[in-house]
Amino acid sequence: MPHPRLGGRRLLVMERLDGVPLATGQAGLGPAEREEAARAVLQALLEQILLNGVFHADPHPGNIMLLSGGGVALLDYGSVGRLDGALRAALQRLLAALDLADPAGVGDALLELVPRPDEIDERELEREIGRFMARHLVPGIVPDSRMFADLFRLVFAHKLSVPPEVAAVFRALGTIEGTLTGLAPGFDIVKEAREFAGRRLSPPGGREEIRTAVAQEAVRLLPLLRRLPRSVDRIVGAAESGRFSVNVRLFADARDRRHMTGLLHQALLTVLAATAGSWPCCCSTRSAGRG
Repeated sequence: MPHPRLGGRRLLVMERLDGVPLATGQAGLGPAEREEAARAVLQALLEQILLNGVFHADPHPGNIMLLSGGGVALLDYGSVGRLDGALRAALQRLLAALDLADPAGVGDALLELVPRPDEIDERELEREIGRFMARHLVPGIVPDSRMFADLFRLVFAHKLSVPPEVAAVFRALGTIEGTLTGLAPGFDIVKEAREFAGRRLSPPGGREEIRTAVAQEAVRLLPLLRRLPRSVDRIVGAAESGRFSVNVRLFADARDRRHMTGLLHQALLTVLAATAGSWPCCCSTRSAGRG
């Protein structure tokens, strides 16, 4: 923690932390202490990402300290990610959809995090997200590095361009997964993230607090309601970005096409006949003029 009153433009004064780096200090921890330390590290990172919007983007073991008095600390904020309110809200909806095992909700939240491509098969995206969740997010399966690798493959397969700030979130989560796997093997990141969401992203139990939370959620949901159904959202997004086009297939029925073709042939013959019929009149008029 910095102390601005004691520092200046050329001097940074920070709070002294007593402890040892995680990489060297974890050997002296028992299984329960390892799990508690892993939970504390993950909760600190999730709070930074989902609530504060400024987060440590490189949480490897050398940047984590086990404090002498208990607890953990994140060091060396040379790599920092920043998220605006809209991205934090989309990440919260993504986590909520994962908790509900809702592939459609995950797909919607994912498309809020990244620029929507010109063409995307949303149904196929939802199916692949469902398969991804069935492989990695079911009870009894502990997430590992393959989960993040499959997630990246899914994103790139659908040509989704990930903004740098969102990529920093994925990179930080991938790094923390490796860190926590070494600290507490078998630690379930997804389970802990769901419990964190239940504690920190859910409204308190009081009636007034719930009423306030519902009102705030309604305000947050207004943009979503305005964008329903999703097809309308795609049309509006395309129009705003100058990509709006209309492709209409008229006369899908074969009988309608034959009828219209006949009418066009008749019209064409009429025009040709009228044009051809006007030529002799012109010639006769000119001949009469000469006579």
